[in-house]
Amino acid sequence: MKSILLLANGPGELWGWVRPVAAELKRRSRKVSLLLLPCQFASGEERRVAESLVPDELRGPSGLAGTLRDALSLGRTAEAVLQLGGDLVWGRIAAGAGRAPLLCYAYGRKNGLSRCDRVFTAFPAMAEAMGERVRVAGDLVRDSLALDGPFPSGEGEDRSVLFFPGSRAAIREFSFPFLKEMLPFLKKNAPEWRFRIVLSPFSTQGEEAVWQSAGFSTARGAEAFRGAGFAVTQPGTNTLELMHRGIPFCVLVPFASLRKVPLPGLPGLIASLPGIGPRFREAALRRRRRKMELLAWPNRLAGRMMAEECIGDYSPETAAEAVIPWLRDRSRRDTLRDALGETAASAPSGAAARIADETERMTVRV
Repeated sequence: MKSILLLANGPGELWGWVRPVAAELKRRSRKVSLLLLPCQFASGEERRVAESLVPDELRGPSGLAGTLRDALSLGRTAEAVLQLGGDLVWGRIAAGAGRAPLLCYAYGRKNGLSRCDRVFTAFPAMAEAMGERVRVAGDLVRDSLALDGPFPSGEGEDRSVLFFPGSRAAIREFSFPFLKEMLPFLKKNAPEWRFRIVLSPFSTQGEEAVWQSAGFSTARGAEAFRGAGFAVTQPGTNTLELMHRGIPFCVLVPFASLRKVPLPGLPGLIASLPGIGPRFREAALRRRRRKMELLAWPNRLAGRMMAEECIGDYSPETAAEAVIPWLRDRSRRDTLRDALGETAASAPSGAAARIADETERMTVRV
């Protein structure tokens, strides 16, 4: 039997997109191959996490030569190629090697979409910006969360604040001392609240003890979200997870952390250079903020600032001062929760099944 070849790169795509699609295909008794692509956003733990998804064959991540070899090899035995993140040149190479259809799922425009046989996205607002050929499949992140169990109702807050220190070690290295210094200000001004670190699937087991020694509780998976009343996170997939779970949140990006934040494309390559790279990265992100571009996905989908984006020269104390008003105002949290729910509802449910249906329509079992 030939396989369905999935291509992915960074942490968000692997956990939020590949996980539900692979689960749906395997539920249908389809053979699944997975190729991990080179990625400047990588955490270094992608291989370990990918193994937990139990694909029938797993390759990568490796350098350019190794990725080319794997794309050609896996592509020759694929009946379809589904790209879930990363440069579409790899999908075109793999699909060309096996003369297989190329399908792609993306949240926005990217080079090479016109060369794909099918293009899917999550929300109508995304499709409007991507062109007429794009089909709205629904948000795979929601399907990924559903694998962890039912969503909370949004009622019965236990007065826990969630913090997301990041999936990449470099970001967590900045987050730890910053949040550790922030915690006393929060406890002093919101003593009735508890403060919990949500550990990424890409973090290591030993990190629990480190965060607990700083005064935080820790949790992983669905248990981490249970009963949460508010969250403090970074831009990225986490904002969609919180939206789908109905948890109000704010985005916090102190300018001091910007030298740790990766950039896509050519700017990312420049930012990776020693010496000038970190300064270039900080300048690029400061410039983006001056242009008032929204960073949190729910805000971008709604076209307005629903969840507060605290981006600037924040110290641990001033960051705590930005969070505390949210903890003191239940009606404000409820208003944001309702707005997030409306935005989440704009995407149809069942994204993984819809993509699998179309993949099967385009292939013939061998």
